[in-house]
Amino acid sequence: MQDRICYVAQSQVYEESRETLQEMLGVDVCEKQIERVSHCYGQLLEEDSFEKDVGGQIAVRDDQIVYAMADGSMVLTREDSWKEIKLGRVFTEVSRHQVSEKRHRISESIYSAHLGNYKQFLSKWEKEIPLQGRLVFLADGAKWFWEWASKNYPAGLQILDYYHCKEYLCQFASAYFPGKEKQKKWIIKQEKRLFKDKVDKVIKEIQKLPLKKAADSANKRKILTYFENNRERMYYGSYREKGLLIGSGPIEAAHRNVIQQRLKLAGQRWTKSGVQYIANLRVCRKSQRWNKIIELTKIDRAAA
Repeated sequence: MQDRICYVAQSQVYEESRETLQEMLGVDVCEKQIERVSHCYGQLLEEDSFEKDVGGQIAVRDDQIVYAMADGSMVLTREDSWKEIKLGRVFTEVSRHQVSEKRHRISESIYSAHLGNYKQFLSKWEKEIPLQGRLVFLADGAKWFWEWASKNYPAGLQILDYYHCKEYLCQFASAYFPGKEKQKKWIIKQEKRLFKDKVDKVIKEIQKLPLKKAADSANKRKILTYFENNRERMYYGSYREKGLLIGSGPIEAAHRNVIQQRLKLAGQRWTKSGVQYIANLRVCRKSQRWNKIIELTKIDRAAA
């Protein structure tokens, strides 16, 4: 019964969870009890996430590509207003299945979620990253992420999310060039260079652009700093030739599917512990590990 309470609570608000339990099982469990039970097992998952061994639970061969992506989104808390919850996703290339010309489905992923600082998030997430396989880390330009990946996985390939890169190009072009046509032409020119691994040419062209107004200096400094710090992660032509992903769409989709569908509904305002516990249940289900909850309920029954 407890694992069923947890299952409905991680997918529905507590009021709807109560209705589902009544309709499906013929039992009436009050909303507060649903909250207590789901938080109890969410807390047990939280404790377990810091105790697992490093190395992950995805079985991969040494020659298989393994993607590791992480990003954050905001949830509303009672204690600190809007606060970032970080989500990590690990999946193999063989789990990507093409369903249309421009769309793929990922059949198996392992997730980790943490509300709070990145060091605690990483201590959880690194336990899910396999020690085998050809690791590919794909993210935006967050310094902490790349420093961690370089230190702990020096053989892993690092790719800067292309769409963050293009966003910087678009923001700079919009501020620097007059007229939409000039902006579009300049952006396309730089994109073509990036898809030929000519990131250095892009950087040099931006460096040579004359300062025409006061804001140009700050705008140039912003995009140049971003590109110079990430130039070794921007060889998009080579990545595409190898069939590698260059965009962080899978982790953005995961935030919508794993986090926001349950934790960012209209009118919701969570305690920080409540966010974490329900996020843990969501991660458990979306990682296809619900048997972990069943095991925990059995342990509780045996202890009683």
